[in-house]
Amino acid sequence: MSSLPKFDKLMMCLVVLTWAASRPALGGTFFDATGENFDGNANMDISSVDVTDDGSNITFKITLSGSIESPSDWGKYVIGISTSNATGDFGTPVGNPWGRNIAMADGTDAWIGSWADGGGGFQPFTYSGGSWTQNGMGSPVLSGNMTTITTSLASLGLSPGQTFEFDVYTTGGNGGDSANDAAANPNQTTTDWPGPYTTPAGGGLYYTAVPEPASAALAGLVLMGLIGLVRRRK
Repeated sequence: MSSLPKFDKLMMCLVVLTWAASRPALGGTFFDATGENFDGNANMDISSVDVTDDGSNITFKITLSGSIESPSDWGKYVIGISTSNATGDFGTPVGNPWGRNIAMADGTDAWIGSWADGGGGFQPFTYSGGSWTQNGMGSPVLSGNMTTITTSLASLGLSPGQTFEFDVYTTGGNGGDSANDAAANPNQTTTDWPGPYTTPAGGGLYYTAVPEPASAALAGLVLMGLIGLVRRRK
């Protein structure tokens, strides 16, 4: 069989490039056991975490077992991110900019601290050179038993196509509080508020951001070339 006609090749190329430029956000859902948090408060019990990104912005949708609306809006919902077990904040028991007794054994390179009271808010941070830097702030979308946080990959020191380890924690409003629940741990995290709690090495959740459009387009063109090669060999 002959190779694809030039017109067909052009159309396939346009389809690939159009897909790369307007591709939908990709993501995954991470489920956690419920009813294992020590205090039994449903607004502190993580049910699942959905992560999506579009190559520029990343979204974490945290679903709890109970409402996080008033009067149960006192919880704090935080995210630790490790990009390399050779870098990050290795503080014990505090490995984050919020002073919580929460750490990641692989080192915390980025952090999102969020709250639901007062209309809600969140702060993205990155760690470098022995100190934390806050990279702006924003407002989560609060609805029933869910809080949805969207921030740029850059605000967390992340790049398109990068794979990173993360964990999501519920915690209280006081410095020194620990992880009441952790999304990556199906068991009880602590027996009291001070904890402390550390996500063990390699014990977090893993996510890969979608590649930048140019990389996606290149991959599509390579695939198109392989299809043409197969057709020529028939």
